[in-house]
Amino acid sequence: MPIDPESLPDYERDLLAALAYFLGRDPESQARACLCMYLRQAEPRIMAQLRYYAHRLSAQTGEPMEAYDLLTMIAESPDDVSALLPHLGQVHDPDQPDVFS
Repeated sequence: MPIDPESLPDYERDLLAALAYFLGRDPESQARACLCMYLRQAEPRIMAQLRYYAHRLSAQTGEPMEAYDLLTMIAESPDDVSALLPHLGQVHDPDQPDVFS
């Protein structure tokens, strides 16, 4: 997945440029490294959400669902997950601009 540092808000782009400079990386490689680090640090919170929604799906369907099964489903077919959890909602309104889009 390519990451375009130019698409970042100015301040974050400048911070990324400084970090890349000091670590001797190009900004795109540094952006990927930052994303990976964030995901590793956020893994417990993300997995807690997955466990919660896997539990809800299990209760709704009567079929067992584990967090890692839901993780795979989201990665492979997010529309199917949205159909199973129509009232889930999203943090960001898709009709509103996102600073990272």
